[in-house]
Amino acid sequence: MANDNKPQKERAAKLVRGKSMNVPADRPFDMWLHKQLHAMYDEIAAEPLPDELIKLIERDEEKKDTPPRKE
Repeated sequence: MANDNKPQKERAAKLVRGKSMNVPADRPFDMWLHKQLHAMYDEIAAEPLPDELIKLIERDEEKKDTPPRKE
């Protein structure tokens, strides 16, 4: 009875030691959740960025490239 949860204990021990941060999606709920999230958000994630956001990013990048003015 003490070894009933041995695979879970081993997985938890790996997580604690930092060797494996990705828990495999082998459980039915994890597989279902993964599928549902992809069904809900894949279309949105594939949309192009709005032009206004791209311009903001480019302006910010230009500011980083120019040295600060000395007064």
